[in-house]
Amino acid sequence: MLLSKDFTFDSAHFLTEYHGKCEHLHGHTYKLRVTVEGKVQSNGLLIDFGILKKIVKEQILDKYDHRCLNDFFDNPTAENVVMEFWKLLEDLPSLLKAEANDPNLPEEIKRLLKDEGSKDINEEVRLYELSLWETPNSFVTYRGE
Repeated sequence: MLLSKDFTFDSAHFLTEYHGKCEHLHGHTYKLRVTVEGKVQSNGLLIDFGILKKIVKEQILDKYDHRCLNDFFDNPTAENVVMEFWKLLEDLPSLLKAEANDPNLPEEIKRLLKDEGSKDINEEVRLYELSLWETPNSFVTYRGE
């Protein structure tokens, strides 16, 4: 099963290897869709939306919202940004360990985290896909290729 949650954040950037209006400083209200894949757990959830929201906020939104992306990237194209976001979320088992005491984290996942079964947890929940919109009609999608 796939589960997705959308997030928005505002950032500015300018493209350093592009010639045209986007080479000048400008801003976007970005939309990020995070999709995870896995099994539905005994509590009826693949993963709690609130837990996913907390992870994305801590790993991405707190760092990049209302910032200039050029402070973090040499050439902050949507393609380069989404690949970096993937790196930040890819190790979902480690990120879930910080949430191990959340009562909405399924017992199966808590048990795997406690037993250091991070390889096995990928059978339960793993990052599947990220999509990043710069405008309502223009976006990139990345699956960790």
